[in-house]
Amino acid sequence: MLSIVLMGPPGAGKGTQAKEMTKTYHIPHISTGDILRQNIKDQTPLGAQAKEYMDSGRLVPDELTIKLMDERIKEADCRDGYLLDGFPRNLEQAEALDRILAARDEAVTVALLIDTDPEVITRRISGRRVCRSCGTVYHTVQLPPSKEGSCDVCEGELYQRDDDKE
Repeated sequence: MLSIVLMGPPGAGKGTQAKEMTKTYHIPHISTGDILRQNIKDQTPLGAQAKEYMDSGRLVPDELTIKLMDERIKEADCRDGYLLDGFPRNLEQAEALDRILAARDEAVTVALLIDTDPEVITRRISGRRVCRSCGTVYHTVQLPPSKEGSCDVCEGELYQRDDDKE
């Protein structure tokens, strides 16, 4: 089993690198943010709890994040491995991941840190736009859509997430 952990600040390029790596290794890309947004969209009990924190501008507590990730890596598509993006974010989450994997007689195969200049991160994040319908990610400078404000894939509306604002 191949378990990869990508670490680095938001906007460092973890998602971009993850897309290439998952194509190469044929494993799912598991993003903490995507899992939180999906659980909120699906109105799961954990999603409802996470939404309360996110709506008030607070970080989702480690305990809740750990539960969401534990559930996700138990899914069938993770049988041969997975790539974690945005988890673990701190020592408590890292220790929890070790416990979760040890209980399954597994361990992290590779951990990569993507270190990026803070000014570059600010430019990347503030230019990021996401399709409300399909989740495709664009950038106002680096990867603009063909038609401003509209997704090339599904013609959905593009928006700037609140946490992407400078």
